[in-house]
Amino acid sequence: MKKEELYEIYTDASFDNITKIATYAIVIIQEKKIIKAFAKKCKIQLENSTEYEIFAIFQAINIIETNMIKEKSIQEFEIRTDCDVAKNFFMNNERKLKIFKENTELYNAIKESYKRVSNKMNRENCSFTLKWIPREENKVAHKYSYSTFKNLRSKEYENNILLFERKKLLKFINKFNSKQCKVLIYLHLIANENKLILKKQSEI
Repeated sequence: MKKEELYEIYTDASFDNITKIATYAIVIIQEKKIIKAFAKKCKIQLENSTEYEIFAIFQAINIIETNMIKEKSIQEFEIRTDCDVAKNFFMNNERKLKIFKENTELYNAIKESYKRVSNKMNRENCSFTLKWIPREENKVAHKYSYSTFKNLRSKEYENNILLFERKKLLKFINKFNSKQCKVLIYLHLIANENKLILKKQSEI
């Protein structure tokens, strides 16, 4: 057996119910040092913040299974979340919680992944656990998740404003029945996403 390896894995998720933007973060600490930390946009559309918290844990489990488990090594993996419902989701074998009702396939994949890693780590001197922690102890993961979330939400807001203002302008100038206004409307319509018009003057 090699020397003992203890990994503290913090997870967190951020979700906006209006824009439906969600991000998740995973921070892996070993010997009080961050060895891996990242935040990503969640590409799967889920129903609520709890489902995104569970999805973040699911991604952490996948990292453990695919990249971190070593045969003949003493390893301890402790995933930490500040979502109490998420912890209950994994601990409870019965489907009492109203979570992933719209996505049974994902529900089954998460449960199977958790069970698989639990079985793999069920060997002498090794462990795989899920622990609830208060929000103040999860600041690092929250910082990664929320920072990425803010950037994405800001971009989404800017895009919506630009789209709204463009429609507003076209509606306004459309009231004036003149050739000049029709030219402006035409130029708006043929402009690409970078607001460039890729046509010769003669063509226009």
